[in-house]
Amino acid sequence: MLASLNRITGLPAELLDLYGLVVHFLLRGETTLVYYNPAGLDCSWRVLWQRNLTAHPQIVWQRNYSYPDLYDQFNAELFVLACLPMDSTAAIQLETLANSLNHLRTVVRLLIEVAGPDQESLARQYLSFCLRRSMLHVELYFRDYHHSLILYSFQVFPSFELIMRRISGGQDVKLFLHKLDDLRGHRLRVIPDLSPPNTFFYRDARGDNQVTGYLWDFLATFAGRVNAGLEVVRPSWRAGSASDSSYMLEYSAKGLIDVGLTTTLITKRNHWAIHQYTYPLLVSSWCTMLPVEKPLATPDLFGRIVCPATQDRARIVPHLLALLLLTTCSAQLLSLLIFPPYHVRIASFEDLLRGDQKILGMRNEFYDLDGAFRAQYAGVFHLIDDPNELYDLRNHFNTTWAYTMAYIKWLVIKTQQRHFSKPVFRWSKDLCFFDFMPTSVIVAPDSIYWESLKDFTFRIHQAGLMKHWVRKSFYDMVKSGKMSIEDYSDLETIKPLNIRDLDIVWRVCGAAIAVASAIFLMELLYFYINVFLNSL
Repeated sequence: MLASLNRITGLPAELLDLYGLVVHFLLRGETTLVYYNPAGLDCSWRVLWQRNLTAHPQIVWQRNYSYPDLYDQFNAELFVLACLPMDSTAAIQLETLANSLNHLRTVVRLLIEVAGPDQESLARQYLSFCLRRSMLHVELYFRDYHHSLILYSFQVFPSFELIMRRISGGQDVKLFLHKLDDLRGHRLRVIPDLSPPNTFFYRDARGDNQVTGYLWDFLATFAGRVNAGLEVVRPSWRAGSASDSSYMLEYSAKGLIDVGLTTTLITKRNHWAIHQYTYPLLVSSWCTMLPVEKPLATPDLFGRIVCPATQDRARIVPHLLALLLLTTCSAQLLSLLIFPPYHVRIASFEDLLRGDQKILGMRNEFYDLDGAFRAQYAGVFHLIDDPNELYDLRNHFNTTWAYTMAYIKWLVIKTQQRHFSKPVFRWSKDLCFFDFMPTSVIVAPDSIYWESLKDFTFRIHQAGLMKHWVRKSFYDMVKSGKMSIEDYSDLETIKPLNIRDLDIVWRVCGAAIAVASAIFLMELLYFYINVFLNSL
């Protein structure tokens, strides 16, 4: 095929070899071709894309206008064939192309042909611009080469370095090699939110401050995989408090950090910054953590001794009524005292409205809820403004209140309750505010690490590492002194029955004696009335 193209087009053999590499690359999947030639230059691809690349969707772009909404129109891969001049207008055309490829730069494949003679300095200038605009998958060559066609690319880490490869039939040349497999010791700038269990400081054996937490474990493992290090950027807000993700969005947008480690929920309210969020690390939910229902008080147990089924059996065997009641009451009483039943389980917000249990929540979080929900169930909330008060009550398992909580933090609480004699709180899926909450960390717009982080996220979920890191974060907090393995559950102590426990028994006995006395008095009255009447 290449030989026939050579006869038809008259193109050099090395350029046809490059064309063969492009065709082989395009066979991997569905790709849209974009021919970008705003200056109308006479480039080699002008012949090839019209005749031999018709199997793919094509866009011919011959005006120097920016198309910022290109991202919203494509969900497949883009392969851009760009024809650029050698003068100063090339910078403007590259800038227009980069602006049009917003949120596509890290995945687009760009092959640039420069309409002019080979100049290494010019290749360095064009490719360094592509790197600054987060376009990594770029190959460049010059139309008027001298002896052999040289394909220019670049190495990103540890610093920009121009790579030159000769195109010939005898060499194995691959296009668009992945540049982030080895970062060569490059240090990723990271800012932690210092909100346990996400990330938090602790002192190691040498007294140095270190960072841990499940988000830190995630990024540290990623960095180790790509041969990179982590550099902690100290937050400018108060250490130890939960940071506002808006700070990290600003820092990453300005290029001050590479990754902001905080659990950012992707909602309609922050949809404007959707392109600064990584692929969701976790799909969480925001529900209610309720105190486990308490056993019934001992006086209430006596009201459950004789059940309707027992009464039915008593009617069937009236002659054994006394014996049946005696043995049944004794057996049920022992069973109820050893394993007392619990209060009615709260299963809906309606149950909370009818009961005394309230949800302790933050006022600003409450107003993020749906307006109709707030109007209907405002009575079940007790709102405060101080987050430290809420954290203190929740971390000490104060059962006076129920608490709103993300599922990630519940996994930590659940791990902690394994060390209790019995659970104190339970996770209620029936009392959820949001069932589906994608959770991400923050990166820069068009971050070169976005795709690598996404692929790494898939792998760790397949291996089950994320849930392991979340549960491990509890033990990390114990080691750092931020939490302790302490049993906050109420210890069960066996106590003898007292007079108050037999309150219902005394009442029944009193009522029975009163009824018996009344009957006895009625019989006496009946007897003496008859005697009196007979004496008349």
